[in-house]
This record gives sequence, C-alpha cells and structure tokens, in this order.
Amino acid sequence: MSTLAQLFDPSAFAIVIAGTALATAARAGWTDLKAAGGAFVRLGGSSFDADANRVALARTASAVDRDGPLCADVPMPPDPSLARAIKAFIRHTSLDAFHQVRRAERAMREAKRAQAVRTFEYAGELAPVFGLVGTLFAITQMVSDAGGAAQGTLAAIGTAVLSTLYGVLVAHLVCLPIGQAIERKGEREEAEREHLSNWIDQHLRAEPDSNANRIVPVPRIRDVA
Repeated sequence: MSTLAQLFDPSAFAIVIAGTALATAARAGWTDLKAAGGAFVRLGGSSFDADANRVALARTASAVDRDGPLCADVPMPPDPSLARAIKAFIRHTSLDAFHQVRRAERAMREAKRAQAVRTFEYAGELAPVFGLVGTLFAITQMVSDAGGAAQGTLAAIGTAVLSTLYGVLVAHLVCLPIGQAIERKGEREEAEREHLSNWIDQHLRAEPDSNANRIVPVPRIRDVA
C-alpha cells in the first residue's frame, strides 16, 4: 500500500487528465464529444436486444402475410432503426423504400461510431503529450527551486517521472481500449441487426406475389342490396 501511495501524485495526475480532456474537446468538437459520451454510457449494456427484435419482426411478417402490407396492423420492433425501415415499407409498400431507410440508418450509425472511436483515439494520442507537459512543468519547478531543500528537488523529480507514466497508462489502458471496445460492440450489434434485416427483407420480398395471388371476392350489386 505504501508503494502504491508513492505512485500517486495529485498534481501530475491533474495535469495529465485535465490537459488531455481539454485538448481532446478542442480537437474533436461538440458533436464528436457527444457521440463519444453516448457510446461510453451505452458500453456497459446492450443497446440492441436481438431476441426482442426477432420476436417483433416475426409478428410483423405474420401480420403482413395475413392481411397484406396496406391492411396489416404491424407491431414495430423496439430497435428504432429497424422500426423506421419497417414504417417506410408499410407507408410506401415498396422494398426500395425499406432498403433506402436501412442504408441511411446504417450509414448514420457507422458515422456516430466513427466519431466516438476517433474521439477516444484523440485522447489516446494526447495523454502521453500531457504526460510530457507534466514532466516539463516539474523540471521548471526543480530549476526554480535549485537553491532549496533536497526534499523539494526529489518531489519535483517524482512528479516529472509520474507525469510521463500517467500519460502512457491513461492512453494505453483507458482511452485506446475504450475506443476499441466501442468499435467491437458496434460491429457485433451491426451484425445482429443485419441478420434480422436480411431475414425480414427476404420475407417481404416474397409478399407481393402471395398477396397478388390472393383472390378477393367482389360483391355484386344484387348481393349488396
């Protein structure tokens, strides 16, 4: 415990963390920071429930098969992207509309994921730089205190070494791993979403033929009277 306590320097840690955060915010901008924050918050859980969406899409396929796309009371999947694609198909009764919304939603998700990953990569690049800044700051303190006590000089040397250490650790144990975790999670959810989208796409593609062959009796005027 005493060794660990010796490895903690509040001033060096504050320089690395505060400097990295400010420089990352300045480089990334508000939009990328917002995407990175949202992706980090969702990292602990799954934002895409494959089982719930699979059940909802099965009910959607059954309703369209039974009543046709115009008359079906279609339950929407809980995933907003899939729901918007299904709504486009129901509104326009067109697979082209379904695919257009599907491609647009995927492009938007990929763009947001790229923004989040890029922001944490920026932080990973900048953390060692501010570790060096902390080292230079400690050296200046040591030079200004050259005529002082040896204890102050040793403390400045410790701050200089720990600043570099903090910068490397924050970059390679925090920022870059978080960015890669966001990328892996996004790719895994995207694969699950694409699998379900392909399934419902194949089913909807078969619907126009079956609905076209459905014979709807036309009532005669005498029967109506």
